[in-house]
Amino acid sequence: MSVITYLTDIEFAAGAIAQVAARLERLGVKRPLLVSDRGVLAAGLVDRILPYLPKDTAQFFDVPSNPTEEATLQAVGLYKASGCDGVVALGGGSPIDLAKAVALLATHGGPLARFALIEGGLPLITAAVAPVIAIPTTAGTGSEVGRAALITLADGRKLGIVSPYLIPKAAICDPELTLGMPPALTAATALDALSHCLETYLSPRDNPPAEAIALDGAARIWANVIPAFEDGANLAARHGLMMGSLQGGLTFQKGLGGVHALSHALGGLKSPICTMGHLTPF
Repeated sequence: MSVITYLTDIEFAAGAIAQVAARLERLGVKRPLLVSDRGVLAAGLVDRILPYLPKDTAQFFDVPSNPTEEATLQAVGLYKASGCDGVVALGGGSPIDLAKAVALLATHGGPLARFALIEGGLPLITAAVAPVIAIPTTAGTGSEVGRAALITLADGRKLGIVSPYLIPKAAICDPELTLGMPPALTAATALDALSHCLETYLSPRDNPPAEAIALDGAARIWANVIPAFEDGANLAARHGLMMGSLQGGLTFQKGLGGVHALSHALGGLKSPICTMGHLTPF
């Protein structure tokens, strides 16, 4: 039997973004670094969160569609120069994964590669990881409740850094942040979430609780993807997709499958078409 542990406090509701300030206070974070990307900024979603952050919050927006070691180091430099003590990630899987890597390197020495799971890095990651609050703006990756960060290193390898200590301390899931998301991006991110549920369910590992979550998540995504695609303002459909995506993130602790095995390798290539697994965030 696999171990399945859910360690994230989750605020899930329309308007939940208003809980950011209270979550920061609860975690004792006084100087957060806001990590997002240019797409989220252009969509006006950064403006939605700024009222709940300290006025002098440092902001990093140069997150690639597949987060890189180079961008991580730039963000870590800003984190340290600004005297930050925590990270708020706003966006799709790319800003959230990069935020996890920033929280790791801000508190642990050495190159990023040494922490990769394939390099035996799991035991090197300790509870000293800086606190992360993750706020998804797509319903796709489930990274807001995941224990992994996928980062493309300077040598071109796209590796997973995995640890329970990388799970965000809080996830704020507000379906209102996905209202008006373009139809193509709605469909693409929903299929990413659906693949998490299906691959987990079909994984040969034995973990019935994860399988139950996967089935429910897949059903929610399947029922809501077309209504959300056809009407970007359908809040009920957006709620269903975000919950399905969250469930996909919770359940893939059991393990994924061939789709993501391929996407992780392809995602490390320097090509605009190789973005499966970390689609351009909204």
